[in-house]
Amino acid sequence: MKNLLYTIALLIIFVSSLDAQCKRGEQLRITNDVEIKVVDCREATRLIYNEGWYPYSVEYEQDDRCPQLSSSSAEYYRSSNWELSAQSYAELMELRCDQWNPDWVNADDVYLYWSIALQNLGKFEESESVLIKGLEELPDNESLITRLAYAYKKQDKIDEMIIEYERLMDAGSRDTDSLKDLAKAYAQQGRVDEQISVLKKILKINPSDSTIQSELARAYEDSGEDPLEIFKARFEENPENASYAVEYADKLMSNGDTDDAIDVLENTLSYNRDNSIIYMTLAKAYNENSDFDDAVDILEDLFELDRNNFRVAMQISVNSIEMDNFEDAFEWAKKSMKISKNNAESLAHMGNLYYKAMQSCREDAFSRSDKIVASLAYEYFVKAEKKGNSKYYKQKSWLEENEVLFAYADWFMTDKDVQATGKVSPVGRCYDWVSESLAKQSDW
Repeated sequence: MKNLLYTIALLIIFVSSLDAQCKRGEQLRITNDVEIKVVDCREATRLIYNEGWYPYSVEYEQDDRCPQLSSSSAEYYRSSNWELSAQSYAELMELRCDQWNPDWVNADDVYLYWSIALQNLGKFEESESVLIKGLEELPDNESLITRLAYAYKKQDKIDEMIIEYERLMDAGSRDTDSLKDLAKAYAQQGRVDEQISVLKKILKINPSDSTIQSELARAYEDSGEDPLEIFKARFEENPENASYAVEYADKLMSNGDTDDAIDVLENTLSYNRDNSIIYMTLAKAYNENSDFDDAVDILEDLFELDRNNFRVAMQISVNSIEMDNFEDAFEWAKKSMKISKNNAESLAHMGNLYYKAMQSCREDAFSRSDKIVASLAYEYFVKAEKKGNSKYYKQKSWLEENEVLFAYADWFMTDKDVQATGKVSPVGRCYDWVSESLAKQSDW
């Protein structure tokens, strides 16, 4: 009798337990120690009473599967098998293995690596969902915030990205890559003041970041402020750096402080004797200060370092023209043409040299020599234009419109001996450096 009562009591407890777990219309996870399946409540009741199955709780499943899932997900991640890695991490969190044993499964790591696996698969929207869920549980996790901002960035959700980066900045993050993205986003939206603030934060973390220094200078210019102090501070911290010196000098020159620019460049040149940009910028500064002799000297030093640079020879010629030293200008122009193999730029320059000389030497009534030099200039302008350089189009048009070119009437008036040579040359002290002659034209 006692045994019967004991059996009835056990049955009542078991039925009560089953009723607590399973209601009509619901499904129940059950096992027979061989397999696990999910069936509706009625079928579960039948199998449990008649075939030895029993309810399989999530605790049982965690004990069985979490160790294996934890190991396999980590292995898939290490081997860059992103598909299986993402699947394993999804199952880990579906079972809440982080609650089963936090020492085995860390929620911080699972959400992060799960999102990275999805991003490597290009599934940025799914990654976004994972990260939002993770941040609901771990709101201060900077790694998750950074990844969420990146997911937004890849989906062009710029406003959302900015919000996440601002969260990082407010939290005191020193992640300069994130701060750079934030500064760029501010710039794209025209939020210059916020951009400047972020760039300053980056420079506090990494004061020697030259790219950020340049961006900050440009941002100041966009805001209407003078960035000169930024260039100055960067140069003074690195006086041997040629690029810093050139940027600072260019800014000084644009502000009209050419003497200061010259001092900066002369100082830096002592550290950079082989840097052509320093020489060229210093020559430019001398030129702007009308120190043409000094410009020629520094360019001649540069030419000794680089004797195949036709533009250096041309620039020496340009400065010589400014001093009305047409003889030296002519010699350097010829060197420029020889080095460049008569390219369009050097041909155009030679034409301008003759044009400048003619305008400097001409009389009120154009002499025969003036016309010869004018015609030499014109011929070089035409040659340059045929090669694609029409820089001196206005000068060429002026020669055409003012009837100053040597023509048949001028040729007719020359001596027979000159005509016999088939060419004519300018005479006089002002043109004694001209070694070229003007050839007789077919219609003369």
